[in-house]
Amino acid sequence: MTAATPTLPQECLLGTPQPFFKLLELHSGQVEEYSTAIQQLRDGELTGIIVRDVYSSDFMTTVTERLEAHDPPFLKTLFPEKFKSWFYGRNLNLMGTDPTTYFQQAAEFHQQMQELLPGELGIPQRVMTALSQLDAGRPYRAAPGPEPGQDYMLTTFRGHAEGGYISAHCDNEQSVRDSYEHLGTLVGNHMYSMVLMIGASDDGGALEVFDYRVEPGEAGGRTGATAGHVDQSALSSVQIKLQPGDLVVVDSGRYLHQVTPVIGQKNRWVACSFMAKSLERNAVYCWG
Repeated sequence: MTAATPTLPQECLLGTPQPFFKLLELHSGQVEEYSTAIQQLRDGELTGIIVRDVYSSDFMTTVTERLEAHDPPFLKTLFPEKFKSWFYGRNLNLMGTDPTTYFQQAAEFHQQMQELLPGELGIPQRVMTALSQLDAGRPYRAAPGPEPGQDYMLTTFRGHAEGGYISAHCDNEQSVRDSYEHLGTLVGNHMYSMVLMIGASDDGGALEVFDYRVEPGEAGGRTGATAGHVDQSALSSVQIKLQPGDLVVVDSGRYLHQVTPVIGQKNRWVACSFMAKSLERNAVYCWG
């Protein structure tokens, strides 16, 4: 086991000053050496972890082509129109449907995800295993639903067209939404997230993290409106550069963050999951 010593490689992070952002960067073959990394992130000792080459860039090109062709025919749901973005799958923050329908859709989504990423290339096998190795072997799995055999969607695939973006927010604020009522009985109050870069845009579309922090337990009642209470122009920030096949884990629950507008005609494609420790603390539950 190797201590997760923060590094700040300039080719990964854009923007100065950067002292608040503590980054660990490693290759996919090194994850077993850093088994305390995600605990350090939960403890606030790290802000982000980049794992390079979780998938090959050639394979991500193939996956991007299939997503562009809507193959498999995933359920497609939309961000609000101004964001010029969409999901394959259903984001829990924008569920907009009854739970029974959601969990039926989740079962179909997982079947189609296995078709897109089969066998050992699957997100449970490749991504969630890497996260588990970075977290002392703690299992990472889709959060279980309220009825036996039900699971939340493990992730969603996100497409962002030219001009597409996500406005600044802290993920811990999500827990006040009605769609989190059941999930809130399963997990703690500190969320973090992972982003797998599948297809990068020509420019823009960066994950930008600001030097503004909301501790777990302080976010209740804000209803996702942190960005309206702070002057982002006065904050230091970093923009994280990812290549297709790279994975980043970010303390997105605490830190204000956004996705900058996509520049160019090439869509940005990612898989994104939120996650938190189960209350029993024997697993980490994930959802899209």
